[in-house]
Amino acid sequence: MRKNKEGYLSQINVTPFVDVMLVLLIIFMITAPMLQKGVEVKLPRVKKAPVIQLKEEPLVITMKRKGTIYLNSHTFPLEKLKVKLKALHKEVPQKKVLVRAAGRVAYERVLRVLAAAREAGFTQVGLVTAPYKEVKR
Repeated sequence: MRKNKEGYLSQINVTPFVDVMLVLLIIFMITAPMLQKGVEVKLPRVKKAPVIQLKEEPLVITMKRKGTIYLNSHTFPLEKLKVKLKALHKEVPQKKVLVRAAGRVAYERVLRVLAAAREAGFTQVGLVTAPYKEVKR
């Protein structure tokens, strides 16, 4: 370490900076998977649903029991959802769309959302279900 005329060190100590950056890295590694979960909804259960592996992140439409519709994590009424889906189809026409609806959502409402995705031009639209669990009596 060298000292200049006044006797001060002219080097920067980077150890505290590295410590802070490592702590931030750990925090982001822990919180990132939690942020990707999306909207919580109780999915219907089926016995023999196929498991599909997706290579890219799909558009996820979630329907809550009380009527709220989410596109990824943003709320949309049905008419605005149609407009948003059309705009997204122009940007990425080959994107897959998954519809997650709570088990008690009316069939007609689910079909309207499916129809909105198809009208926007998406051809790969699917429904998400949860695995079936046998109830022991």
